Amino acid sequence: MPPSSRRPRHRILTLAALGARELPLHVSHIASRTLSSSHEPVVATFALFFLVTGGKGCGRHLELVDVHPGELHFIPAGVEIHALNVGELEGWLVAFDPTLLSSLETEPPGRAPVTGGPSVADLASSIAVRWSFRLLLGEARRQRLERLIAALDAELRERQWGFERATSALFTLLLTELQRGAREHASGPLPSPGRLVREVLAFVAAHSLEPISLADVSAAVDRTPSYVATAVREETGLTVGDWLREHRMAEARRRLLETTASVESIASQVGYSDATSFVRGFRRVHGMTPRAWRERHRQGGG
Repeated sequence: MPPSSRRPRHRILTLAALGARELPLHVSHIASRTLSSSHEPVVATFALFFLVTGGKGCGRHLELVDVHPGELHFIPAGVEIHALNVGELEGWLVAFDPTLLSSLETEPPGRAPVTGGPSVADLASSIAVRWSFRLLLGEARRQRLERLIAALDAELRERQWGFERATSALFTLLLTELQRGAREHASGPLPSPGRLVREVLAFVAAHSLEPISLADVSAAVDRTPSYVATAVREETGLTVGDWLREHRMAEARRRLLETTASVESIASQVGYSDATSFVRGFRRVHGMTPRAWRERHRQGGG
């Protein structure tokens, strides 16, 4: 096959690679000097919001997108992202584990929305599909979002007593503001992943710490392995193995920091049949062995 006809190989990007440590949430202030244009696609295992505060740029996630100040972009996990031209782009990046959306509730239980548009539940159900949205924010809402994100960034960096509750509250407020903005600009119902893919990802999340395989996942949803593998890859941009690995690595990081268990013990606790496979996989994701990662983060406070 001629090189020009080959599909670019994407690079997997994780929360840990961003510097999120053991947390499922990370905030970064993005400036043009910290970005570089590239045609190499990146696929993130996290979802993200990008609030544009200055400059202009161009990228691709599903389609070609021009980026302007005052816009809020949401990109779910699994979408290929190309930073084609970052220009003088500046803004706030909020990256988070997709499960955070489904664990938070901003609608009063049992109460129907007053106006049409996406709810947090809609966002949670759409997180695994190759879908995104863009909001053009009014000045007042943009300023509120900037203040919320800056406060969230400070809590995550300073980690004072009670920061977990504070970050949860701030993230909920951020989602509420985005929900309000989305309703004001609603253009129809959000697409949701197919039932099969929802069932697959739910099974993977619930059993990720067990030594399961694609065959086990496929049996759970009564489909063939090839059918499941194709469906998940086409709808999310990631493989079943990618989703399984990220769940395991997130739990491995937590246990490395919060327990004194050996690497061999943690390997078995997070679903690996042998420590060698765990160490190899951990190094591929984090650039170092589990033992080295534990020492660095404990000595440096994360």
